[in-house]
Amino acid sequence: MLEAIAPLHPRFVHFPIALSLAGVLFLALGLFRRRERFTGYGQWSLLLGWLGTLAAVVTGLIDQASAPQEATVTAIIDRHITAGITLLIASGLALYWPLRNKKLWTTSARWGYLALLVAIVVLVLAEGWLGGKLVYEYGVGVR
Repeated sequence: MLEAIAPLHPRFVHFPIALSLAGVLFLALGLFRRRERFTGYGQWSLLLGWLGTLAAVVTGLIDQASAPQEATVTAIIDRHITAGITLLIASGLALYWPLRNKKLWTTSARWGYLALLVAIVVLVLAEGWLGGKLVYEYGVGVR
């Protein structure tokens, strides 16, 4: 039955990309504009992005078995997996940090938080680039 809807991974990657980037944008706006409404939107978007990233990681690990077993493809997949798991950790930390430090928005720790948000953007871009490389250069996941 799974063969009828395989590959699964491409069906799960678009929402986490959009939600994670929107979450970072809203959180950064909340940091600089000091608007709780923006930080609330950002935290919800980032949470939904984290959940979507988790689904994308799981489906990617499932679909990995059908990828060509070439050394070049395997090396790119390994980097893609590493970036995905790192993105999960970084996004989780971005969700947890404001809960742990209620004064994050008014202290100098906000600059560390902003650096974490920049790292999330870099990870999302790296994930997209690596995934695109797998699909468009090596035909991974294309029937």
